[in-house]
Amino acid sequence: MLMWTIAQLDRVLEGSDQYPSQWREVELGGVTMVVSPGENGMGRVERLISPNPQDYLRPEWQPGAMVSLPQTGASKP
Repeated sequence: MLMWTIAQLDRVLEGSDQYPSQWREVELGGVTMVVSPGENGMGRVERLISPNPQDYLRPEWQPGAMVSLPQTGASKP
């Protein structure tokens, strides 16, 4: 991310450490993705991480799609 500003960096980033990320990196179907956990073991796809361009064309993995999350022990740290 690029941010062009004349403001001091301390001022721009003030308070950003107070909100921990709720995103998790998980592997589903052999593809790594970043999801935002929701209710009932479901999560919303935020980002796909794959070297295969065909993975980005799958509608079930588009950003905003709901996916079933694996158990907590199966996710990457």
